[in-house]
Amino acid sequence: MEEHPLKMRSAYAGSCFVLTTKHAKSIAVASPFWDKLKASMVEYPMDTDLLGTFTGEVERAGNALECARLKCDWSLKRLGEKVEFALASEGSFGPHPFIPFVPCDHEILYFIDRRHGFHLHMSHLSPKTNYCMKAVDSLEDLQTFAGAIQFPSHALILRPNDRDTKAPLFKGVDSQAALEEAFKECLKHSSEGKVWVETDMRAMFNPSRMEVIGELAAKMADRLATHCPKCSFPGWGKIRVEKGLKCSSCRSETDLVKLEIFGCVKCDFETIHGRADRLTQAEPMHCGYCNP
Repeated sequence: MEEHPLKMRSAYAGSCFVLTTKHAKSIAVASPFWDKLKASMVEYPMDTDLLGTFTGEVERAGNALECARLKCDWSLKRLGEKVEFALASEGSFGPHPFIPFVPCDHEILYFIDRRHGFHLHMSHLSPKTNYCMKAVDSLEDLQTFAGAIQFPSHALILRPNDRDTKAPLFKGVDSQAALEEAFKECLKHSSEGKVWVETDMRAMFNPSRMEVIGELAAKMADRLATHCPKCSFPGWGKIRVEKGLKCSSCRSETDLVKLEIFGCVKCDFETIHGRADRLTQAEPMHCGYCNP
């Protein structure tokens, strides 16, 4: 008989999570943690830009996962041993790995639980982003770009197009007047007569990104609310996958996921499941033999 994960009273009910952020991410994270875990959240404001900025003034220290963990470590070190639960997120943007010509938002949420003695991180890949950039040479071109990326609800960043020119740099541009002023000022400093404009991907200036962070926070809260069927420890969930879903035509193994393995963050108990979408075979288009 298959053992099922347990839904018990939240192990975090009445607790307070510390979220290390400079960009108001509790707007997205706090609600699902309260709804699913009955845990409150407080922001610990730190200058996380020291670990890297989207505009490149500071190169990111390590990869996204390492950066998210370092943010948690910062708050735990500075706030002391009485803090039991630390959270931090990190995002990156670029081409979608599976959908051609579509940009994506890849978010990571890192959690350190001192009370129960474990670390947990989860990621979420979403095409729900306005991530975009362009060199423009007129206000008309700029207005077209701004309209396409949901300005002014989503802010913009502007600077001279010749990237060696570090200043002026305008971030968080979210009004028509500020947009026109920033464009004119950047144009004065551009030897090429063009202005570089890009979406401001900081969470507090980008509602689309904030929504994706919220989706990931809900997944994390769900996992922390799920207990191991063997030892009743919180944090039960998918820990890895096994590829090799067979082609429906030639029965060769493909690179698609065949099985999902769920496990405990504390004990060594695991269960093996089929794909969540119940797919049992791959289309020939995904097969290296049928579609080389």
